[in-house]
Amino acid sequence: MLEMKEVSKVYGRHQALQPVSFSLEKEGIYGVVGPDGAGKTTLLRLMAGALRPSSGEVIHTTGAKIGYVPQTFGMYEDMSIAENLHFYGQLNGVPAPEREKRIRELLDRTGLAPFSDRLAGALSGGMKQKLAIATAVLHRPGLVVLDEPTNGVDPVSRQEVWEIVRSVLREGTTVVISTQYLEGAGLCDEVFLMHQGRIIGRKSPSAFVSEFPYHVWVVRDAGSVRVEWLPRLRQEPAIAEAYARGTDLVVLCREKERVKEMLETLRRDREGVGPVEEEPASYEDVFTQAVKEAEGRESA
Repeated sequence: MLEMKEVSKVYGRHQALQPVSFSLEKEGIYGVVGPDGAGKTTLLRLMAGALRPSSGEVIHTTGAKIGYVPQTFGMYEDMSIAENLHFYGQLNGVPAPEREKRIRELLDRTGLAPFSDRLAGALSGGMKQKLAIATAVLHRPGLVVLDEPTNGVDPVSRQEVWEIVRSVLREGTTVVISTQYLEGAGLCDEVFLMHQGRIIGRKSPSAFVSEFPYHVWVVRDAGSVRVEWLPRLRQEPAIAEAYARGTDLVVLCREKERVKEMLETLRRDREGVGPVEEEPASYEDVFTQAVKEAEGRESA
């Protein structure tokens, strides 16, 4: 489907993407996550053929057609939803009879059918993203590359966008999607974790979580003590990380029972502080800690 061989990208003196090599050999949803400036957009543009690499080679092994939705999609705001779809269908060489049928199908699938005559400039953020994806898949590409399609849309629209992505997969299309919403990583078949232009991990979401080396303890209702406790907890050798989440304190550690006993001792004399409970690691815990540890290795 897609192969990248020692692909890198340099802008002036800035190395936006370190040399990467990998292949996408089977259909699926591939997520790309990482902090701002990690190189996600650069990687996706290279995968889509929208950017030339500074070195290396990008090979679309099946010669498949590609659909691409950048973060800022260039739809024509003075044209209706239907007119935009017809325009992009023509641009991608879809014959008129097939184009008509495909547009009706996509309007129904995206929920845009009742608004097909509405100007694109009058659409909400979520509706614009649905239109953008529809234009990208209208010509039935073998690979679709979506750069943060859920960015800036409400939770309901995010869920609807993911439903559309899954429906695209059922057509036999491979999807590459970057996202800043880490819960979205759990909806992917594989996830690439990026940091400072490097891919620092590639696994299934379940493997990222199951291989996470830390236990997670949560002290409930600890808002009254978090300013006092956090610096102390972060200095403990047995604790990898501690942070506030709302009124709770979250602690990542290797020495499970020792740290639990420490937290129980701290809360014992503090009225109003809630119980100490174990939680499964979240995607946010897993990816954030991986990035922090990568930063530590690079600065060492």
